[in-house]
Amino acid sequence: MACIEKIYSVSAVIGNGACNGNCAFCAGKYLRPQASDSPLYWKNYASAIKLGARYGGWSLSLTSAGEPTCDPKAVTKALGVYAECAEQGAYMPNVNLFTNGILLGNAAWCDAWLPEWKRLGLTNIAVSVHSVNRWKQGEAYGINKPYPQHMSFIPPEYYGYPEFQTIFANIRKHGIGVRTTLLLRRGEVDGWRSYKASVDRLIAMGSDNITSWPVGLPDGSRSEYTPSRWGLATIRMWLKMNAKLCHGHVWGGGVYDYNGAILRMTDYVTGEIGEKRQWIVGTF
Repeated sequence: MACIEKIYSVSAVIGNGACNGNCAFCAGKYLRPQASDSPLYWKNYASAIKLGARYGGWSLSLTSAGEPTCDPKAVTKALGVYAECAEQGAYMPNVNLFTNGILLGNAAWCDAWLPEWKRLGLTNIAVSVHSVNRWKQGEAYGINKPYPQHMSFIPPEYYGYPEFQTIFANIRKHGIGVRTTLLLRRGEVDGWRSYKASVDRLIAMGSDNITSWPVGLPDGSRSEYTPSRWGLATIRMWLKMNAKLCHGHVWGGGVYDYNGAILRMTDYVTGEIGEKRQWIVGTF
């Protein structure tokens, strides 16, 4: 029988699977059949939090089979269950919500939901970034509108994706930390030059905690959007030469200090119990 040595983090798929994006390489579609609001799901979710905390877990991550902010009541419920677990001693110092960031560009929406999420224990919001270029970011999410050549002035909302600075400011306004997930994707961030340029730009815009992993299929295999092995190798080499390794991960990758900013590089997204990675909560 396998022995659990340590559970670093717990990740949970929540919400009804609704999404306001239209990505060509959507991974959430593989999880949508598992979206559930059953009592058994929430029981397993609470058990995972408690087990994770018992075995040294330091992070709870909430994601979705779509976009979690499109089902804010589910986020509130998930954080409420966590808050109850934390009161019973199953506290985790990092509680993260992973999002595409689209709705977070709306200050009124943030004012309506973020204070309660903060109260229930949310510490960080991680915005997924496919490109630091706003137009390309909106293009990756499939939300851009046709460019109006006849207009001399284009209102900001016309482009579809909000300004990153606006998103970050709306989050910080409520005392929640900002993180970004810089996704490594062929044709955009796929080598050391584009990685460095993207990291520098994100830091300049106010994100000093950046995690990256290559886009691929849910089972970990490569897809047409996965950067070349050489491109990924050049990113690792650049990190080795230009950033200080704080600590490595047993599953690959590591955490680096880059002029005071935190850069994380990893090869994994999911894991299983006993592999020292994270426990993914699904429908049982």
